[in-house]
Amino acid sequence: MKRLLFYTVTILYSGFIFGQQSNILLKTGSAGEIIEGSIDNLIASIRQGNEIRVGWKLDIDNDSIPDLEHWVDASFISILNGHVFNQITPIYMQLPKIEIPQIDIHQSSIMWTAVIGTNGKLVSRFIFPELDKIEDENRRKGMEEILKIEENVVPTIWAEKKQ
Repeated sequence: MKRLLFYTVTILYSGFIFGQQSNILLKTGSAGEIIEGSIDNLIASIRQGNEIRVGWKLDIDNDSIPDLEHWVDASFISILNGHVFNQITPIYMQLPKIEIPQIDIHQSSIMWTAVIGTNGKLVSRFIFPELDKIEDENRRKGMEEILKIEENVVPTIWAEKKQ
């Protein structure tokens, strides 16, 4: 009887754990090329009302090997000419430290937001609400430079979030 109970609990637990995993619908490479899945399947999943998660990888030290991977729940999705885009809700600026490893939060009110697409493009910018309060002209110009929109092509992963 204990053995039957053990197997039943194990099977139910395994089903729960594996049921929580995401279903990968699309992966793009470092040049924006599709390496797994299809955009059509991703679009179909979105139109069926499924929750989507999007991840992307960054090569911080420029050695052609991704060092950092971010994931977000897709909350504002757009479909345009056969591609999917997600606007990422602003977050406070993070400071990744590869050598430790550790990710810290910047002490200022600087935030970051982006739009990421199935074409591999990550179009991002920093937001600094207090920019107009900076009196030093050189410092303000330096901050304005940091706040410019930046475009990168990154490997992406688009997954259907399982309930």
